[in-house]
Amino acid sequence: MDHDSYLRAIGLPDYADAASDAARRGASLVARPPHETVSLETVEDRYVYPVPELGEDGTCGVGLADDPYNLAPICGLEYDPERLRDHPNTARLVALQSTVESLAAETDPDWLGVYRRATNPDGEEVLVKEAYVGEPSRAEFPLTESFAERSNNSTVGLSGDAVLVESVDDYDGPYYECDDSVQSEFCCPVLAGGDVVGIIDAEAHEPDFFTEERVLAIAGACGALADSDLLTPPRVEA
Repeated sequence: MDHDSYLRAIGLPDYADAASDAARRGASLVARPPHETVSLETVEDRYVYPVPELGEDGTCGVGLADDPYNLAPICGLEYDPERLRDHPNTARLVALQSTVESLAAETDPDWLGVYRRATNPDGEEVLVKEAYVGEPSRAEFPLTESFAERSNNSTVGLSGDAVLVESVDDYDGPYYECDDSVQSEFCCPVLAGGDVVGIIDAEAHEPDFFTEERVLAIAGACGALADSDLLTPPRVEA
């Protein structure tokens, strides 16, 4: 799907036909999985990350949880770092992280992450964070109507429509707060064949941060991710 068609498909028709080449630049930042065997440190960095302690109502609490989040189970894998060093899913996660870092350098938000639509080991359909830059944040967002009432990520994951929050203080829609420094947000779906297979979420500590150039770059990356296999874990045992 071309960039303008993609922008219309995700509910951003006002950004289609822009003179800017930012969407093309964003698309060019989507990386390819490496072929080489990675280090044990890289395996740990790509699979395991700290998360906030969640309250009984699912909100972010104060401080980090005792146990970090591990992506291996939701990818259908056993966490065996040595065996995962040359696993294709590890290469996929490395490429996703490279993509996020490049896109963050291009758009300069305070936080940016890629979430994949998945079914967790408890049988719940969620958006799971697979790569990010910024402070620790929630790992899974439930894809339910009830959770979407307070979460942009879940709303975008269910609807397939992008959401731009120019000012958190003035926003009346669903919003999940994990960092009270955040003042603006852009959440964009990865739409493949009419299905939401993931999202990119970006946040900034200042209002009106997400200019046309930044929105287009992030949407361009989403379109390129939709055409890639980076949100499809390989069906290979560890």
